[in-house]
Amino acid sequence: QYFWLMRLRGAPFPTQVHGRRRSAARLLSSCTRVSNKGALRIASNLVQKRYLLDIAASEVTTDATFRYKSFTWRTSAGNRHPYEYIIAQQPAGGGTARDALTAVEENLPSPASGWTLVLIPSVSLVCSGKEEMRPLATLLSQRGHRCYILEWPGWTQDVQTNWALEHCKPECLAEEYQDFWCQALDHVAQQELLLAKGSQEREEAAEKAPQLCVVAANSSAIYGLRALEALTAWEPEQDGAAKAFELYKSVVMVAPSWKAPPPSGWFLSRLERDRAAYWMGAFLHSDTRLGRLYRNSHFSPQNLQRYLSHAGTPDEERLFQLASWFFQRPRPYAQTDAMVTYGFLDPAGVESVDSLVAEIKAHLLRLKILLLLPADSKSRKPQSQAQDLWDALKDQGSHGVLEH
Repeated sequence: QYFWLMRLRGAPFPTQVHGRRRSAARLLSSCTRVSNKGALRIASNLVQKRYLLDIAASEVTTDATFRYKSFTWRTSAGNRHPYEYIIAQQPAGGGTARDALTAVEENLPSPASGWTLVLIPSVSLVCSGKEEMRPLATLLSQRGHRCYILEWPGWTQDVQTNWALEHCKPECLAEEYQDFWCQALDHVAQQELLLAKGSQEREEAAEKAPQLCVVAANSSAIYGLRALEALTAWEPEQDGAAKAFELYKSVVMVAPSWKAPPPSGWFLSRLERDRAAYWMGAFLHSDTRLGRLYRNSHFSPQNLQRYLSHAGTPDEERLFQLASWFFQRPRPYAQTDAMVTYGFLDPAGVESVDSLVAEIKAHLLRLKILLLLPADSKSRKPQSQAQDLWDALKDQGSHGVLEH
């Protein structure tokens, strides 16, 4: 601290003064010659700079305001955990240059389009959680939509949320996540009812129920469909209130998949699935020499590149850096990496594409469904499952109701 204090006062670097080096004892004795007046002057300058930074922050302009909200998530064991999510919506009036702090503090108006979108990212070793959906939420909010950005517990930036399911059994993890998505979608629906009621009271407008759409990627699309199905049996907390599932009108399935790619590596792939997942989690948490070797291989850039499906895109470098940073976040590896690698988070009960087609057609009676295929859907990659699903739906005469 003394070194930087002298530098702020304009003094030469303490270890090289007037062409000769100074001993440590000499440097320590020089501390007594720093006047209180000089220290107070430096502290005053720092406070003034901090004040100027605060003023500059309040003048930041924004197109889409991101608000952080939370709700209490309850596990099957009865434990309660706070869960944080993001609401993205353009400031009132459609302004693109306004005070950011004022925009955050103001009440949310009804979305100009009348639609609220719930964005659920994919779950994989390289998923970046909320950051994966943030650019999409920005563009959608500029078109007049309100967006909720959710993410999978275990793949968040909150360490407490990531470790909420560390004691969950592998065979029960998919059911635990299914129950979580029911709670999350129900909370979003209840929040929309409260925001719509408050907006109608301020504007003295006629009562209009909000319209919600779920946008989910990969296996999250099937989890989202099943959560909406489970919500049909949920009763509202207040008598006479609308049920949560009645607010959801459509679902967008982005490259839906229901089976994880086969794991690589000769060492653990020879074991049974449950034993391989157990040893993978044990090695990733082990502080032994073998554990360190396994972690170095697992978190290597080569392994990350194998799971990243953005090769050749304009944002490949940025997405790779983002995924590599999120790949290192603290989490229970036995309940995250091992479960994804060996297919424990695959949607249960999907034995073939025909069984999934029957499940989707049952929802077409009430929901509008949009199926989005990736550009390389005809290749022999996991994304080809989306193409197989579309072909099966088309063969069974579902096109015209389900959009491609």
